[in-house]
Amino acid sequence: MIGQTPVHAGAWAHRAWGTLFACAAALGVTTVASAKGVFTPVPAEAQTAFQTITSSGPLDQIFLGVDIAAQVAHTGDTSYEIYPPGTTPGDYGTFLLVANVLYAPDFIGHGGTATGGLGTYTVYTPISQSPISGTGTSSDPFTVTTVVGLATTGLTITQVDSYVVGQESYRTDVTVANATAAPIAAILYRAFDCYLGGSDSGYGVVNGTAPGCSVNPNNTPAGRIEQIIPLNGGNNYYESGYNAVWTWIGTHAAFPDTCDCTIQEDNGSGISWNITVPANGSITRSNLTVYSPVGTQPLFVTKTADVANVGAGAADGYTITVTNPNSTGSTLNSITDTLPAGFTYTAGSSSGATTADPSVAGQVLTWNGPFSVPASGTTTLHFGVTVSSVSGTYTNQATADAGAETVAGSGPTAPITVGGGPPPPPTVISTPTLGAGALALLALILLMVGLAARRRANG
Repeated sequence: MIGQTPVHAGAWAHRAWGTLFACAAALGVTTVASAKGVFTPVPAEAQTAFQTITSSGPLDQIFLGVDIAAQVAHTGDTSYEIYPPGTTPGDYGTFLLVANVLYAPDFIGHGGTATGGLGTYTVYTPISQSPISGTGTSSDPFTVTTVVGLATTGLTITQVDSYVVGQESYRTDVTVANATAAPIAAILYRAFDCYLGGSDSGYGVVNGTAPGCSVNPNNTPAGRIEQIIPLNGGNNYYESGYNAVWTWIGTHAAFPDTCDCTIQEDNGSGISWNITVPANGSITRSNLTVYSPVGTQPLFVTKTADVANVGAGAADGYTITVTNPNSTGSTLNSITDTLPAGFTYTAGSSSGATTADPSVAGQVLTWNGPFSVPASGTTTLHFGVTVSSVSGTYTNQATADAGAETVAGSGPTAPITVGGGPPPPPTVISTPTLGAGALALLALILLMVGLAARRRANG
């Protein structure tokens, strides 16, 4: 089931956060019942519009603002998962730093916020927001597409948020498009202020470059967790006090790759990418946002190439590794790999998790399971390919299906440079051979030439 809520007041119907919020909603005014937040009495009709993906969950409501901010509800919890816990959207958003100007969602328009540490920023200009599409399945997820502008920069952001029913995460794809004739350097951030299952205090956790908030230090033992999982390489991360996260963005610097994992505090978390948007082009960065009451973290897929530099049309191979950071084992229904253009699978080359060949649909290879991934362990799959005959650098990406468990795909990785391998061996030119008759004739010719030269010399 899906629905649209054009103004903030409609959000109160699902979860009330104390008498103060209920009274405020009745008056068409929202506020925050904590000294942490900013009291912003915004009339209901003036508050940020949003779409709501509603389903059986476990993320039973995902609120997506026209300003590319968000709020999330999880089944069984009596408050929302992002601070302020009664505000939609909440303090979770996409930020872009361009030419030392920070662009951000309209947090004041939400009715309450604690993002004061951001300092000065320019609010996005809403351009459009689509109706909710899809059926909520893995092949057809619920999807909302939101487009915003960035003043006169020539940039727009198209954000696609999607959810598969049964998952404890939803996906966000952020595409920054550049309509100018020159490339534009920027820093793209995704960050939130955690409200961990009704509590505004927690510890930190980080896996690789994926930070989050957890009820226990480093999520040990596993407990409630909120985590932001990058799906592209090259990101920075940060987990600290919520205001430290906002203040860091306000300094206009990439995140410092640190986690206050053993410190209990009112915390937040985020990731950032340094990007360059090509002239008249675009660039996309993606992430998953995970909410798990029992601390289940996503399975992570990584990918490596056997040889990084090969000749055109040469043989090479890849290894896919699926890592399970949890204390219980997992089962993969399938492993999927998307080959670069011009690459082909080598029949009979699969090893590791299976020796069976995958099904092939275009460039997509699918190995059907089940494949076991042990607790705190890995499973690997190796296979061979023939690379493209066209020179260039090619990346590859892989993912897996683990049913209700979240899997973070590899993103574009495992680069292979075609044409960068060792030069081919020199062509061997065979020495011609002459028969006995030909040799006699050659000797006679040389003798005659020699006699003629001698007569001329004797005059």
